[in-house]
Amino acid sequence: MRSLVLIAMLVWGGMESGKSVGGNEVLFTMDDVLRIDSGVVRVVVWFDDQLLLEGGSFLKKIQELGDVSRSALRTRVMAQLKEKSKHSFRQNEGQLRALERRGQIQDIRRHWIINGFSCSVTREGKKALLALDGISKIFDKQPLYLPRGEDMGPEFLKSRYASRFELEKIDSFPWNIEKIRAPEVWREFGITGKGTLNVVHDSGFKLDVPPLAETIYTNAGEIPGNDIDDDGNGYVDDYHGYNFDAAQANLNEPTIRRGTNIHGNLCAAIIAGTFATDSQQAIGMAPGSLWAPVMGSSNIEQAVEWAIEQGADTYSMSFSQPNLGEYRTHWRKVLEHGTLCGVLFISGAGNFAAGSRSARIPVQMRNPEDIPHAVLGVAGIGKDGTRPAFSSQGPVEWMTDHYQEGKVDKPDFTTINYEVPCVDPEGRLTNMASGNSLAGPHMAGIISLMLSANPELLPWEIRSILRQTARDIGEKGFDYQSGHGFVNAYDAVKAAIAW
Repeated sequence: MRSLVLIAMLVWGGMESGKSVGGNEVLFTMDDVLRIDSGVVRVVVWFDDQLLLEGGSFLKKIQELGDVSRSALRTRVMAQLKEKSKHSFRQNEGQLRALERRGQIQDIRRHWIINGFSCSVTREGKKALLALDGISKIFDKQPLYLPRGEDMGPEFLKSRYASRFELEKIDSFPWNIEKIRAPEVWREFGITGKGTLNVVHDSGFKLDVPPLAETIYTNAGEIPGNDIDDDGNGYVDDYHGYNFDAAQANLNEPTIRRGTNIHGNLCAAIIAGTFATDSQQAIGMAPGSLWAPVMGSSNIEQAVEWAIEQGADTYSMSFSQPNLGEYRTHWRKVLEHGTLCGVLFISGAGNFAAGSRSARIPVQMRNPEDIPHAVLGVAGIGKDGTRPAFSSQGPVEWMTDHYQEGKVDKPDFTTINYEVPCVDPEGRLTNMASGNSLAGPHMAGIISLMLSANPELLPWEIRSILRQTARDIGEKGFDYQSGHGFVNAYDAVKAAIAW
């Protein structure tokens, strides 16, 4: 059977607008008032004291850091972010609790990845928040993504599957793995991604599929299925991953699927799949690595915090969100702070250059793939080396209240996105799929191999190596279809070893 997979799309809001109360700023969409009038809404609030205060602070911070290892950087930045959160919340807690007692805000959830918190507010509650000292911005949050499909498998794996992957047992691999040159990395350098953790933020997972069950992450601090938050991180039974919107550990929900493809599974298998079921066909870029499924774009703060604290190396996002307006600012700041904690964020470039869902430039690439510096936006090509018509193009534009670079070069790089053999719900390579949902996972697999070879490489060093080793496939130099060019695992890993 053959089916076409297109990148997942979450729809939000209309034109952006803003209002100021008491010197603070609220950023929201034009339908904001209607939704406030209908009752309580969920918002995310920034305190004044952010690690990265201004729009250009990220690049300045990189220059300030100097010679530091990635592990040391993660420890240092996490400590700084958590201390800022603790201090700001302590300063403002009395004001917030008073608003709670008046019924104007409720369900406060503190964040450290961004110095602030999420809460539910009434119309009067939002006005009251804006009048407080120490608060700079308020953003409406996206609607919750809640499960709608039936479970396809167990919530937890009762025992850890043993990996079948062994180099000497490989009898074949699909064309995309060969074109990316991953087998050359395995054989020449003995590097398969061991020691790395790849978070897959998506929807549509079936955890007991053999090539994925063999490499799925297990949280050593959690006892699965006992309904207790054993490790005290605020999430019950987060043994393999977590759905942060539904506030549950069950991730076996295949809502985003096309034909017999399950979206999250096919992305995870490209990164960390071992052998296709009942075969010795190697199907993943980094079959020695681990992967963890997460869901919940409305609570991106919690998802990124969880990933960092579990030790994530890459964070793959095969979804594309249009019309976020000023809320793009919040996503960008969260992922900038996450990058400073040593995580590589990757997103497919989108599928909006042609067809019924086509969009104009500069909005063919949306959130999160349009975020510069902190997110690698990845386009793709097919087996013949040509770009499919659907593959989104740059440039993008950043003219929010906080970020005002104007035109920004995107996409960043190119991997593979067309007619790729992908796993079905049983873990067999029976489907062909297309879309930039696949381009991002190929890049995550390459970076997993690079970090397995040289674990202390910083995110911006990874980006530099990719630029040096990418092969120009479009117009000379950077272009808006393929970015800096096509990336292959062999040259990237070889350069990472020598770095």
